[in-house]
Amino acid sequence: MSFNRGRSLSSAACAGAVTVLVAGCSSAAGDAAARSAESSDPSTTASASVQPLTAAELAAALPSNGSLPGYLVTGTPRTSTGGGPSDPDVRPEACRPLWDARSGVSVTSVARAWVAITPSGFAPPTEVLTFAGYGPDRADAYVGSLDKALDACPSLSFVSRNGDRTTADVERVASPGAVGDATVSFRVHWTVDLDGFESDTFALITTVRAGAATVTAMSDISVGSRLSTSKKNAFIPKPDLVMLKSQADALREAQAR
Repeated sequence: MSFNRGRSLSSAACAGAVTVLVAGCSSAAGDAAARSAESSDPSTTASASVQPLTAAELAAALPSNGSLPGYLVTGTPRTSTGGGPSDPDVRPEACRPLWDARSGVSVTSVARAWVAITPSGFAPPTEVLTFAGYGPDRADAYVGSLDKALDACPSLSFVSRNGDRTTADVERVASPGAVGDATVSFRVHWTVDLDGFESDTFALITTVRAGAATVTAMSDISVGSRLSTSKKNAFIPKPDLVMLKSQADALREAQAR
């Protein structure tokens, strides 16, 4: 899916100065040269000049039904401006970005748009695609925050719908391949006992940065805890490299308009 939107110091001035001033001039000249080089760096210039995609532009970049091979788009896009609130019930606090990502929230984004999709096949998981737009350098920082949180969070806890505090295991998933500018993928797993019936929920969250925007794919599936490990593994969501790349490309196209 897809976001578009010197001075030189006089050597004569230093020539008659005392040693400490000469050193100061040399340092200032170096700083000026560095600033000049930085301003002429196309990647720096592009980052500073890019305009974040609006919520409407993000929504327009999301797939429509029939445009995403292997998937059905099961709803209409929804949008939000701003990053949205982080979940205060998640503990430790350092793990909040991970749980927020599962909810499609990135607190530093300028706007978001999301839509529900369903992969074809038996017992498909619940899946949501979220596009988010950022100001200069914020998308890269956001992906970095997820990576940092994964290093700090082998597990986290959250408050379930019935008010119980539930502990979930967190596992980093190996990068699915060369997708976008940066990719972070992880799985969260927890068990729920409902009147004696235990079920395991597996959530896969993959975030891909494409320029100043990100696409996050979140898949949730619940299976009976009594199933064998091999059968559970058959249901656990895996990153879809082809789909992720197509959505990162769509975000790039939107940014190029």
